[in-house]
Amino acid sequence: MGFLRLSFLLAMVLQQAGSHPWPEAVFGRLTSPGFPEVYPNNKEQSWNLTARPGYRIRLYFTHFNLELSYLCEYDFVKLYSGDKLLATLCGQESTDTEQAPGNHTFRSVGSSLRVAFRSDYSNEKDFTGFEAFYAAEDIDECEVPPGADPICDHHCHNYLGGFYCSCRVGFRLHKDKRTCSAQCSGQVFTERSGVIMSPAYPQAYPKLSSCSYSIQLEDGFSVILEFEDSFDVETHPETLCPYDVLKIKTDKKEYGPFCGQTLPPQINTRSHTVTITFITDDSGDQTGWKIRYRSTAQPCPNPIPPPHGRITPVQPKYIMKEHFSLSCETGYVLSKDGRILESFTAVCQKDGTWDQAMPKCSIVDCGLPDVLLNGQVIFITDGEVTTYEAVIQYSCKDPFYTMKMNNDGKYRCGADGFWKSSKGENSLPVCEPVCGVASQRMARILGGSKAKLGEFPWQVMLLGEALAGGALLYDNWVLTAAHAIHEQRDLSSLEIKMGVLKRLSPHYTEAQAEAVFIHEGYTYDEANFDNDIALIKLKNRVEINRNVTPICLPRKNGTHLKANNLGVVSGWGRTEKAFKAQNLMYVELPVVDQQTCLAAFENKKTPGGKPLILTDNMICAGFQSGGKDSCSGDSGGPLVFLDQETKKWFVGGIVSWGLGCGEANQYGVYTNVVNYIPWIENIILSNS
Repeated sequence: MGFLRLSFLLAMVLQQAGSHPWPEAVFGRLTSPGFPEVYPNNKEQSWNLTARPGYRIRLYFTHFNLELSYLCEYDFVKLYSGDKLLATLCGQESTDTEQAPGNHTFRSVGSSLRVAFRSDYSNEKDFTGFEAFYAAEDIDECEVPPGADPICDHHCHNYLGGFYCSCRVGFRLHKDKRTCSAQCSGQVFTERSGVIMSPAYPQAYPKLSSCSYSIQLEDGFSVILEFEDSFDVETHPETLCPYDVLKIKTDKKEYGPFCGQTLPPQINTRSHTVTITFITDDSGDQTGWKIRYRSTAQPCPNPIPPPHGRITPVQPKYIMKEHFSLSCETGYVLSKDGRILESFTAVCQKDGTWDQAMPKCSIVDCGLPDVLLNGQVIFITDGEVTTYEAVIQYSCKDPFYTMKMNNDGKYRCGADGFWKSSKGENSLPVCEPVCGVASQRMARILGGSKAKLGEFPWQVMLLGEALAGGALLYDNWVLTAAHAIHEQRDLSSLEIKMGVLKRLSPHYTEAQAEAVFIHEGYTYDEANFDNDIALIKLKNRVEINRNVTPICLPRKNGTHLKANNLGVVSGWGRTEKAFKAQNLMYVELPVVDQQTCLAAFENKKTPGGKPLILTDNMICAGFQSGGKDSCSGDSGGPLVFLDQETKKWFVGGIVSWGLGCGEANQYGVYTNVVNYIPWIENIILSNS
């Protein structure tokens, strides 16, 4: 940075001094005639010493011995700078009336110095004269003597042989190279209010400046000017503003000229455009002026909010371009011509009217509540009101559906136009089918009893490649055995019947299969029925009634089956007469200890000669004496148990396999459903 500054200064020196920035060699020695001998009488001699412009001559004496006379009338040395006499010297030491140079150094005012020596006709003593040395030295033009005006307005920069001036930011150097004029022309003000001041206010404004300021507002506004604080513009006692002058002009009128020290009055220009000009000459030291301007316009009528409305901002009056916004109380919305508005803002126009009419604040209307599947809604608020704060009550069809937990069914019309539950949710409640409830209490299949309508409302008849059974889960899923459905390739040919007793009865609820999900661990093998479980998703939800009701799944933490737990299996499978049952049959069977069941199948083989496999995913049920059992055609049907805590029936097993039907020392084998709760839940959740 220092190198750059030095280069800049050197360039300025070269520019100002030409191609030779240093002075020619100007130095030397002056002596009186005959020095160091006695100088002669009647002798006059002068020396003209000249340096380049920007330099001066420095002179000092190393020896001085001249005749002393009153006011140096006889012998003397005189120093001139131009026409100006700098000094008259004589004697050896200064007196009250005479001056000797002593150790004083003399400097020319300009670039030249003339030294004049004179001796008169006689000397009473011998005087040896003088010896002096001179040299050219740079003049520091920027050095201001006390009481003198600075050579530059703002900044003065001295260099060898000359100087130059510079200005502060916002000013430019006048063509006289010394005065700093303000850069104050072409300024435009578009804000509706502001302050305009003379340059450097409240300090003295610059000389030789021509300032112009333009206030330009939108048509419809009127500018008002107010002079503030002090006003001080150079004037003349006899002539109106001949030096410095302030003028104000609009498209309609001119104001001014203004000068002097009297604060001008307020000016209502009645115009939206104003030009202010300020011109200064090369003299004076006045402080200038300050104008605060503001604008006004034709006001619009004060807005009156509609009922339940609120206006912001509230102010005494609104003029052009000012605006207000309207908002409504909670539970009300902006509306206009039957339309709901997101927001509303009106703007005052230049003719004093608002650009749009005031809307209304209408109460929020949530509209008729949505229909609840398998439920109904009643209005708590009188008159079936659907507006803000109205209350409705959803309920499910009793006794076949129950509302999902965490929802009391009560909804209120919210400020956002949605019906919301007591927890602030706007989704509908869910009516879930009641599971494990039989509308007909069963009385106390080979050795079985005929079921009555409503005793086993979860029972499903599957008619596909073969007769099989299943159990309804929820209202759109059927639980069955994998082996009962794995060969069903064409789902459209699979008949699914519910709410039926007679196998050939024409009265039943029919459903269609959308998809079949067989457990991924199941592999058809006549000796291994591990993971014998499947789910059928129905295309449509079935209506739950007294004859069609889903069975519950086992509770995860309280429904593990134990030996001697009594369950009930139902189906239309073969009876003791080896014919398929015409009526739905059921039989009550106890759970058999796993070790007992393993012993019963030990060393037993399939008709193909394979040893039978019993796993922990299976449970056994039946009597050692035989006679009561599920049989062919019952596959996939449910083995249900009564939960003593909830008093609801749940499916504990699925009819899977066995050796024969109802034989002594043999037991039916069922898929242990509790082991598959995670699988069932994952399939249903992923495919809902």
